[in-house]
Amino acid sequence: MLNKTIVFFRKKTIVFNSIENVFNVLSQYLVAEKVELPHESKGLIPRLKNIRFVLQFNRQLSHITGHDHYLLWFPFAKKVILTIHDVEALKRKSGFKKWLFKKLWFDIPIRNAKVVTTISKFSKSEILSLGNYRTPIKVIHNPLTLPLSFSPQAFNSKEPRILHLGIKKNKNLARTVQALKGVKCHLIIIGNPDTELLNLLKIDDILHTIRTNLSQEQVIEEYKNCDLVSFVSTYEGFGLPIIEAQAVGRSVITSNVASMPEVAGSGALLVDPFSVEEIRNGILKIINDSELRESLIARGLENIKRFEPAAIAEQYRELYETINN
Repeated sequence: MLNKTIVFFRKKTIVFNSIENVFNVLSQYLVAEKVELPHESKGLIPRLKNIRFVLQFNRQLSHITGHDHYLLWFPFAKKVILTIHDVEALKRKSGFKKWLFKKLWFDIPIRNAKVVTTISKFSKSEILSLGNYRTPIKVIHNPLTLPLSFSPQAFNSKEPRILHLGIKKNKNLARTVQALKGVKCHLIIIGNPDTELLNLLKIDDILHTIRTNLSQEQVIEEYKNCDLVSFVSTYEGFGLPIIEAQAVGRSVITSNVASMPEVAGSGALLVDPFSVEEIRNGILKIINDSELRESLIARGLENIKRFEPAAIAEQYRELYETINN
């Protein structure tokens, strides 16, 4: 009988939830106990309190599901799995802060883990580029986390609704807006753009709607109501919106960099996210070519079979069992 594994979740907040969504979906298939950290990961004292809290589970197989790498500043008596989603936070730093963050968030935790899992081959290559780590790194993709199903609808080629998710710099909204200048469409933005982005939308005269603080059901409706999804990020460790759009049956335009080609498979149109012209041409191609749209949708529906939660959970179950034995 497989012993129960402790799966640690960071303290629930309004801002962060993607990691929790992933492992909440997987937990129903796993022989594991979900444990939420008592304190937010802000400042040294709350983090040290979280470390003290997790040490009470020191003799059970544990899985740190992401973000809280510092929990492995000290080695556990029992083996620990650490999931690293990407290294994007490290890329935002420089100088001494970058060196220190790398030591505390990657070098030490990776050394103290029995196994590291990460969510894409791209993320694995990024982690390996940081150092000559001896700890094994295993790729286990994220699952489809939203309860989405194929929902066909007629494509509005006269004024398509283009769904864009996220407003952080890597989500590339500014170039997307520039690419849509003069294109008759309705841009739906999930997120709260800053003043600079709002001014750009006004200057380029883009018909748009901004949606914030959406429930899961509302996000699903946005997928169903759109005609295509634009996800031309400059950096992603995975990119869940790609497979979410594919599951609903929407055409996807995404980037030819980072993890996006790996996740999208053949079910999306790939473009250079740093080229406004390529983004524009790609969107126009989807709008004007019905055969391309149908092909992307069909291949997307085939692609998402790789990311069914039961199949992804089985990979974690096998890992837990291997380490426990």
